[in-house]
Amino acid sequence: MEVLGSAAEVAAVSPDLMLRWAAQALEPGYPHERGRAWRRGSAVAVFAPRLNRSDRLVHAGEVDDVVALLREVLPTVSGEKVRLLAGAPLAAQVAERLGTEVLATFGWMHLDAPPPQRPVPGVEWLTDADVPAIDALLREANPGSYLFPDDPGAVRWAGIRGADGAPISVAGDSWPAPGLRYVSGVATRPDHRGEGLSTRVCTFITRELARLGDVVLMVDPDNEPALRLYRGLGYRYAAISAGRR
Repeated sequence: MEVLGSAAEVAAVSPDLMLRWAAQALEPGYPHERGRAWRRGSAVAVFAPRLNRSDRLVHAGEVDDVVALLREVLPTVSGEKVRLLAGAPLAAQVAERLGTEVLATFGWMHLDAPPPQRPVPGVEWLTDADVPAIDALLREANPGSYLFPDDPGAVRWAGIRGADGAPISVAGDSWPAPGLRYVSGVATRPDHRGEGLSTRVCTFITRELARLGDVVLMVDPDNEPALRLYRGLGYRYAAISAGRR
Protein backbone atom coordinates (compact mmCIF):
# COMPACT_ATOMS: atom_id res chain seq x y z
CA MET A 1 0.00 0.00 0.00
CA GLU A 2 1.31 3.43 -0.99
CA VAL A 3 0.56 6.55 1.05
CA LEU A 4 -0.36 9.65 -0.98
CA GLY A 5 0.50 12.98 0.56
CA SER A 6 -1.16 15.67 -1.55
CA ALA A 7 -4.02 16.45 -3.89
CA ALA A 8 -1.55 16.47 -6.77
CA GLU A 9 -0.46 12.92 -5.95
CA VAL A 10 -4.08 11.77 -5.86
CA ALA A 11 -4.82 13.44 -9.21
CA ALA A 12 -1.72 11.84 -10.72
CA VAL A 13 -2.94 8.30 -10.01
CA SER A 14 -6.70 8.69 -10.62
CA PRO A 15 -8.91 10.93 -12.77
CA ASP A 16 -11.89 10.38 -10.46
CA LEU A 17 -13.42 13.76 -9.60
CA MET A 18 -14.78 12.68 -6.23
CA LEU A 19 -11.31 11.59 -5.17
CA ARG A 20 -9.94 14.95 -6.34
CA TRP A 21 -12.66 16.74 -4.36
CA ALA A 22 -11.93 14.76 -1.19
CA ALA A 23 -8.18 15.30 -1.62
CA GLN A 24 -8.59 18.95 -0.57
CA ALA A 25 -8.28 17.47 2.94
CA LEU A 26 -4.60 16.79 2.21
CA GLU A 27 -3.83 20.43 1.49
CA PRO A 28 -2.63 23.24 3.77
CA GLY A 29 -5.51 25.42 4.88
CA TYR A 30 -8.09 22.62 5.05
CA PRO A 31 -10.37 23.77 7.89
CA HIS A 32 -10.51 20.47 9.77
CA GLU A 33 -8.14 17.66 10.75
CA ARG A 34 -5.82 16.82 7.85
CA GLY A 35 -6.96 13.91 5.71
CA ARG A 36 -5.12 10.83 4.48
CA ALA A 37 -4.93 8.99 1.17
CA TRP A 38 -3.71 5.62 -0.06
CA ARG A 39 -3.22 3.63 -3.24
CA ARG A 40 -3.11 -0.11 -3.88
CA GLY A 41 -3.08 -1.29 -7.49
CA SER A 42 -5.91 0.48 -9.31
CA ALA A 43 -7.60 1.46 -6.04
CA VAL A 44 -7.33 4.88 -4.42
CA ALA A 45 -9.00 5.96 -1.18
CA VAL A 46 -9.08 9.40 0.45
CA PHE A 47 -10.24 10.06 4.00
CA ALA A 48 -11.55 13.62 4.41
CA PRO A 49 -12.66 14.50 7.96
CA ARG A 50 -15.83 16.61 8.17
CA LEU A 51 -15.93 17.32 4.47
CA ASN A 52 -19.30 18.90 3.68
CA ARG A 53 -20.69 17.81 7.09
CA SER A 54 -19.43 14.18 7.06
CA ASP A 55 -16.25 12.21 7.64
CA ARG A 56 -15.91 10.78 4.14
CA LEU A 57 -13.85 7.84 2.90
CA VAL A 58 -14.03 8.24 -0.87
CA HIS A 59 -12.75 5.36 -3.01
CA ALA A 60 -12.49 4.30 -6.63
CA GLY A 61 -10.83 1.60 -8.74
CA GLU A 62 -11.28 -2.06 -9.61
CA VAL A 63 -13.38 -3.83 -6.99
CA ASP A 64 -10.78 -6.45 -6.00
CA ASP A 65 -8.16 -3.75 -5.43
CA VAL A 66 -10.64 -1.52 -3.59
CA VAL A 67 -11.72 -4.31 -1.25
CA ALA A 68 -8.09 -5.16 -0.47
CA LEU A 69 -7.26 -1.51 0.16
CA LEU A 70 -10.27 -0.86 2.38
CA ARG A 71 -9.51 -3.94 4.46
CA GLU A 72 -6.19 -2.29 5.29
CA VAL A 73 -7.49 1.26 5.63
CA LEU A 74 -10.76 0.91 7.53
CA PRO A 75 -9.18 -0.24 10.83
CA THR A 76 -7.03 2.92 10.82
CA VAL A 77 -9.93 5.33 10.29
CA SER A 78 -11.57 6.21 13.58
CA GLY A 79 -15.15 7.18 14.21
CA GLU A 80 -18.49 5.42 13.98
CA LYS A 81 -19.92 7.93 11.51
CA VAL A 82 -17.38 7.55 8.70
CA ARG A 83 -19.25 7.49 5.41
CA LEU A 84 -17.91 5.39 2.56
CA LEU A 85 -18.53 7.17 -0.74
CA ALA A 86 -18.15 5.71 -4.24
CA GLY A 87 -19.93 5.21 -7.52
CA ALA A 88 -23.11 3.23 -6.89
CA PRO A 89 -22.08 -0.02 -8.67
CA LEU A 90 -18.75 -0.13 -6.84
CA ALA A 91 -20.37 0.75 -3.51
CA ALA A 92 -22.81 -2.16 -3.85
CA GLN A 93 -19.98 -4.60 -4.63
CA VAL A 94 -17.88 -3.33 -1.73
CA ALA A 95 -20.82 -3.62 0.67
CA GLU A 96 -21.40 -7.22 -0.36
CA ARG A 97 -17.73 -8.16 -0.03
CA LEU A 98 -16.95 -6.31 3.21
CA GLY A 99 -20.31 -6.54 4.94
CA THR A 100 -20.75 -2.77 5.02
CA GLU A 101 -24.13 -1.08 4.61
CA VAL A 102 -25.29 1.16 1.78
CA LEU A 103 -27.28 4.00 3.34
CA ALA A 104 -28.33 6.14 0.40
CA THR A 105 -27.85 6.61 -3.33
CA PHE A 106 -27.89 10.07 -4.86
CA GLY A 107 -26.39 12.04 -7.73
CA TRP A 108 -22.92 13.40 -8.44
CA MET A 109 -22.91 15.81 -11.36
CA HIS A 110 -19.98 17.42 -13.12
CA LEU A 111 -19.88 20.02 -15.84
CA ASP A 112 -19.20 18.05 -18.99
CA ALA A 113 -19.78 20.72 -21.64
CA PRO A 114 -18.53 24.23 -22.37
CA PRO A 115 -19.82 26.53 -19.62
CA PRO A 116 -22.78 28.77 -20.45
CA GLN A 117 -21.74 32.15 -21.83
CA ARG A 118 -25.11 33.86 -22.22
CA PRO A 119 -25.73 37.06 -20.24
CA VAL A 120 -27.23 36.53 -16.80
CA PRO A 121 -29.04 39.72 -15.72
CA GLY A 122 -29.33 40.62 -12.08
CA VAL A 123 -26.93 38.04 -10.61
CA GLU A 124 -23.92 39.15 -8.58
CA TRP A 125 -21.45 37.99 -5.98
CA LEU A 126 -22.95 38.84 -2.61
CA THR A 127 -21.03 40.44 0.26
CA ASP A 128 -20.33 39.78 3.92
CA ALA A 129 -23.11 42.22 4.75
CA ASP A 130 -25.56 39.80 3.08
CA VAL A 131 -24.63 36.82 5.29
CA PRO A 132 -27.56 37.15 7.76
CA ALA A 133 -30.04 37.40 4.88
CA ILE A 134 -28.47 34.42 3.07
CA ASP A 135 -28.70 32.36 6.25
CA ALA A 136 -32.34 33.32 6.77
CA LEU A 137 -33.19 32.51 3.15
CA LEU A 138 -31.62 29.06 3.35
CA ARG A 139 -33.33 28.24 6.63
CA GLU A 140 -36.68 29.18 5.12
CA ALA A 141 -36.31 27.77 1.62
CA ASN A 142 -33.82 24.89 2.03
CA PRO A 143 -33.45 23.97 5.72
CA GLY A 144 -31.81 20.66 4.81
CA SER A 145 -29.04 22.38 2.89
CA TYR A 146 -25.54 21.00 3.41
CA LEU A 147 -24.16 24.54 3.18
CA PHE A 148 -24.83 27.64 5.27
CA PRO A 149 -22.75 30.82 5.48
CA ASP A 150 -21.13 29.78 8.79
CA ASP A 151 -19.84 26.54 7.26
CA PRO A 152 -16.01 26.58 7.12
CA GLY A 153 -16.19 25.33 3.54
CA ALA A 154 -18.28 28.27 2.33
CA VAL A 155 -16.20 30.50 0.05
CA ARG A 156 -18.68 32.99 -1.44
CA TRP A 157 -22.29 33.29 -2.54
CA ALA A 158 -23.90 34.31 -5.82
CA GLY A 159 -27.39 35.71 -5.72
CA ILE A 160 -30.22 37.84 -6.99
CA ARG A 161 -31.63 40.65 -4.86
CA GLY A 162 -35.29 41.49 -4.44
CA ALA A 163 -36.87 44.90 -4.48
CA ASP A 164 -35.74 45.56 -0.91
CA GLY A 165 -32.13 44.66 -1.71
CA ALA A 166 -32.14 41.37 0.20
CA PRO A 167 -31.18 38.12 -1.61
CA ILE A 168 -34.13 36.12 -2.93
CA SER A 169 -32.14 33.39 -4.73
CA VAL A 170 -28.63 32.11 -3.90
CA ALA A 171 -26.01 29.46 -4.65
CA GLY A 172 -22.72 28.83 -2.89
CA ASP A 173 -19.16 28.32 -4.06
CA SER A 174 -17.88 25.88 -1.46
CA TRP A 175 -15.35 23.21 -0.43
CA PRO A 176 -12.89 23.93 -3.27
CA ALA A 177 -10.16 21.45 -4.18
CA PRO A 178 -7.17 22.19 -6.40
CA GLY A 179 -8.56 22.65 -9.92
CA LEU A 180 -12.11 21.82 -8.82
CA ARG A 181 -15.06 23.83 -7.47
CA TYR A 182 -18.19 22.58 -5.72
CA VAL A 183 -21.66 24.19 -5.93
CA SER A 184 -23.99 23.85 -2.95
CA GLY A 185 -26.58 25.79 -0.96
CA VAL A 186 -28.93 26.51 -3.87
CA ALA A 187 -32.20 28.10 -2.72
CA THR A 188 -34.91 30.50 -3.85
CA ARG A 189 -37.38 32.21 -1.55
CA PRO A 190 -40.71 30.35 -1.78
CA ASP A 191 -42.70 33.38 -2.91
CA HIS A 192 -40.33 33.83 -5.87
CA ARG A 193 -40.22 30.24 -7.14
CA GLY A 194 -41.24 29.61 -10.72
CA GLU A 195 -39.57 32.82 -11.92
CA GLY A 196 -36.41 31.16 -13.25
CA LEU A 197 -34.21 32.70 -10.56
CA SER A 198 -32.33 29.50 -9.67
CA THR A 199 -31.59 28.97 -13.36
CA ARG A 200 -30.04 32.44 -13.56
CA VAL A 201 -28.01 32.03 -10.37
CA CYS A 202 -26.76 28.56 -11.30
CA THR A 203 -25.91 29.72 -14.82
CA PHE A 204 -23.85 32.56 -13.36
CA ILE A 205 -22.02 30.49 -10.75
CA THR A 206 -21.34 27.68 -13.22
CA ARG A 207 -19.83 30.12 -15.70
CA GLU A 208 -17.70 31.84 -13.08
CA LEU A 209 -16.43 28.67 -11.40
CA ALA A 210 -15.63 26.97 -14.72
CA ARG A 211 -12.91 29.58 -15.15
CA LEU A 212 -11.18 28.04 -12.13
CA GLY A 213 -11.40 24.35 -13.03
CA ASP A 214 -13.88 21.48 -13.07
CA VAL A 215 -17.29 22.18 -11.51
CA VAL A 216 -19.25 19.56 -9.54
CA LEU A 217 -22.28 19.27 -7.28
CA MET A 218 -24.49 16.71 -5.57
CA VAL A 219 -28.22 16.33 -6.11
CA ASP A 220 -31.11 14.18 -4.88
CA PRO A 221 -32.03 11.68 -7.61
CA ASP A 222 -35.75 12.50 -7.36
CA ASN A 223 -35.33 16.29 -7.58
CA GLU A 224 -36.52 16.56 -11.17
CA PRO A 225 -36.52 20.39 -11.39
CA ALA A 226 -32.89 20.50 -10.22
CA LEU A 227 -31.87 17.69 -12.55
CA ARG A 228 -33.44 19.47 -15.54
CA LEU A 229 -31.70 22.70 -14.57
CA TYR A 230 -28.25 21.16 -14.15
CA ARG A 231 -28.49 18.99 -17.26
CA GLY A 232 -29.56 22.06 -19.22
CA LEU A 233 -26.35 23.76 -18.08
CA GLY A 234 -24.22 20.84 -19.27
CA TYR A 235 -23.79 18.77 -16.11
CA ARG A 236 -23.62 14.98 -16.41
CA TYR A 237 -25.23 12.71 -13.79
CA ALA A 238 -23.64 9.68 -12.11
CA ALA A 239 -25.21 7.66 -9.31
CA ILE A 240 -23.12 7.46 -6.14
CA SER A 241 -23.77 5.73 -2.83
CA ALA A 242 -22.86 6.48 0.74
CA GLY A 243 -22.39 3.65 3.20
CA ARG A 244 -21.13 2.82 6.64
CA ARG A 245 -19.23 -0.08 8.13
